[in-house]
Amino acid sequence: MNDDRSPRRIKSVGIAFDILKILRNEGGARVTEIAEAINRTPGTTHTYLATMCDKGYVRVEDGEYQVGLFALPLGEYVRANSKLYQVGKPEVDKLARETGEAAHLVVESHGREILLYEQFGPDAVGEDLYARIKGYPRRNLHCSAASKAILAHLDESRRNEILDGYQLVSRTPNTITKEEVLREELEQVRSDGYASNDEEQITGVRAVAAPIVHEETIYGAISLSAPTSRMPQDQFMKTAPEQILDVANVIEVNIQTP
Repeated sequence: MNDDRSPRRIKSVGIAFDILKILRNEGGARVTEIAEAINRTPGTTHTYLATMCDKGYVRVEDGEYQVGLFALPLGEYVRANSKLYQVGKPEVDKLARETGEAAHLVVESHGREILLYEQFGPDAVGEDLYARIKGYPRRNLHCSAASKAILAHLDESRRNEILDGYQLVSRTPNTITKEEVLREELEQVRSDGYASNDEEQITGVRAVAAPIVHEETIYGAISLSAPTSRMPQDQFMKTAPEQILDVANVIEVNIQTP
C-alpha cells in the first residue's frame, strides 16, 4: 500500500538528471554507454537524449553526447544571484592577489562540497587540478578545510544527518577516516573559529579556512591553500588562520548589508 506521507517523485525527471551527471562525469558518452549506466534500452535512452537535445541541455557530435550550452547560463544565474558570491568574490580576489596563493569560496549542498568561486594568485599551485574538478559536487566534507569549517558550524541535527552513513574516504595518508576523530576535530574547529587541512585532501598542499556565519546561519566558508614548501607548519598554525579570519569577518559584515 502506498504511503501518502512519502514525497512523490517523477522518475523520468530523475533519469534526465542522471544522464546529465553521466555526461558531466565522463566528459561525453554514446547511447549504448548511457543506456547501460541508467539501465534502460538504447531506444528509450535515445528518446531521452533527443528530448534533451531539443531543449539545448544536451548536444551530440559524431555520435557522442555531451552537456549542452544551455546548462551554462543556468549555473551562472544561480551563482550570480548568491549573496555570498556577490560579497565574497572581491575578497577572494584580494586574498589571492595579496598572498599569491589559491583562495576558494565554498558552500555545502545535499551533503556535498560545491566550489562557488576561486581565484589563483601568481604563485598558486594546483590550478589544473581545480579546473578538472570544478563543477563537481564532491564528498570532501571530512578532508577539505572549507568544508570542515562549514560542517562544524551547521545545526547539530543537520550535521548528524550528513554524517549518518557518510563514507570518510581516504584521499591521502593524512585523511581522517574515523567519524569519532572527525567529530572531535569539528569541536576544536568550533572552538578555534577556523579549520585546517594538513595534506588531508592533496599530498603536499595545506589549507586553512573560516566559516561565513551571520545570525547563526552558515553561508559557506573561505579558504586559502598553498604548497607545504611555502606554508610551513608555524605559518600554517599562526599567520594563516589570523589572515583567513580577518577576510571572513569582512565578508560577514558585507553580507549583512541589503
